[in-house]
Amino acid sequence: MMRTYIVAAATAVAALLAIPAVSSAQTNVTVSTSVTNFCGIGLANVAGGNVAVANGARQKVTTLRMSCNAATGAKLTSSAANGDFKSPGGVLINYDWDLSVPEIPSLGFAAVDTWPGSPAIITNSGGYSQKLADGIYGDLFLNLCYNVPGGPGVGGTQGDPTNPGSSGCAASPSGPGAASAPAGTYTETFTFSLDPA
Repeated sequence: MMRTYIVAAATAVAALLAIPAVSSAQTNVTVSTSVTNFCGIGLANVAGGNVAVANGARQKVTTLRMSCNAATGAKLTSSAANGDFKSPGGVLINYDWDLSVPEIPSLGFAAVDTWPGSPAIITNSGGYSQKLADGIYGDLFLNLCYNVPGGPGVGGTQGDPTNPGSSGCAASPSGPGAASAPAGTYTETFTFSLDPA
């Protein structure tokens, strides 16, 4: 009698172990991240914002490092404070300026004359670019007018003849060229800002 009871108990335990699971458990983990909208610009090759340049030739003044990850791309605003190089006494020297941005040429601009009160130059990257998000470089060039305004030829014949630039040097009414300006220090301040387009 005892033996029969034990066999029955073992059979009951086996039956319990054979019951199928109701369902397998599943766990989902959804992970998200966000990227902050960022536009930045800085000087890439100088320790500070004061640079000295020569007269009479197109020359690189500085290199800008620009980066922006805005989905709409970036807008660059380039401003010249005086529109001409200016002495403390108010004498002006005219110049052309241009910005070369090989990776995204639409952010740069061709040689153009400035004058007192001239508007800022606004350029656009044309939408999101992985290159711009990683960081690209732009070179600022100046071509100072060398001879007096109204001289022969277009701008570069008064500055660097291999880079004619605009006609502003030859036609400028704002002041003498660098060759005939009174001795002294002449300054100009350029401001660049990079913002989402």
